[in-house]
Amino acid sequence: MKSLRKPYLIMIILSALTVTLAGCSQSEQKQNTIYVIKMSPPDMVEQLKLKQIDGFVAWEPFPSKAVISGYGKVLLNSSQIWKNHPCCVVAVREGLNKDVAKAIVFAHIKATEFINDPKNRQKVLKYAAEFTGLDEKTVEMALKNIKFIEFPDEKQLRMYYHFLNSSGLLTKSPKQLGYENEDEFFSDFLDKSIYDEVKSNDITKLKNKKVRIGYLRADLHQLAFYIALKEGYYKEIGLDVDAKVYANGIEVMNAFKIGELDAAYLGSAPATLKRINEDVKIKIVAGVNNEGSAIVVRSGVNSVKDLAGKRIAIPGFGTVQDFLLRMVANKTGLKVEVV
Repeated sequence: MKSLRKPYLIMIILSALTVTLAGCSQSEQKQNTIYVIKMSPPDMVEQLKLKQIDGFVAWEPFPSKAVISGYGKVLLNSSQIWKNHPCCVVAVREGLNKDVAKAIVFAHIKATEFINDPKNRQKVLKYAAEFTGLDEKTVEMALKNIKFIEFPDEKQLRMYYHFLNSSGLLTKSPKQLGYENEDEFFSDFLDKSIYDEVKSNDITKLKNKKVRIGYLRADLHQLAFYIALKEGYYKEIGLDVDAKVYANGIEVMNAFKIGELDAAYLGSAPATLKRINEDVKIKIVAGVNNEGSAIVVRSGVNSVKDLAGKRIAIPGFGTVQDFLLRMVANKTGLKVEVV
């Protein structure tokens, strides 16, 4: 009996040690890992309320909605993570008549100027509330975090492109798309010539020209589109707009792919990914906004380090919001794991 007890005891000790070490390993991993899940921004607010997630990264007005409703707080605005980062853009299909493209950019610039003019503040708040279906208190908070622009910063857009490439999310190279290199691709993809001609007053007034323009439902970043409609800037330049609403940028790019759109307001993320991976032939002809996203968390999370072991929602992999979270994690020595 004695000869049997010793190995049996050793086995028990080794087994207990293995469980303890495994527990330590799991505990250590939890202390260094942010657990990421994919979710639509409207669902993020609801799931934060139900405490099914610990936080989320989304664009306005969803962060402000969560804060005003008392479900969470802003840990970091995107301007604190990546200053002047690109967000939404205006894109047109390849082959669109140049005068039509210039007319679209003309209306966009006028609407952006309207938003940025302090004397229009109350009217902008009214339009923002109408467009999003939210109260003026929420949109007023949200608008403080958004920079409405006329043309995107190529350097920042290229930085995002490099993130997508290094993450393995781009399945084609510029050469596979028919370009000699990255520079040639960007000179075509980010077409500043239309914008420059409009700014120099080289535009032609059209005569009730029908144009199909897509936009995202209740996306405050795309307020310029709504204001251009309400203030009559499209009519002023001779465009008859058939406005088409979509749930997200992927739907917009699919609509471009099947020839359903002439132009659209959408995020730079789906515009870049689909342009490259699926060769959906569009050009970016104007910028819509920079910044305007935030990391929102429940109470008890007071620093980036507190995100360790927490479940954080993002709108999609390869999105600007995904990149923002990874930038924060990398600076703090945390890992990101998809669940």
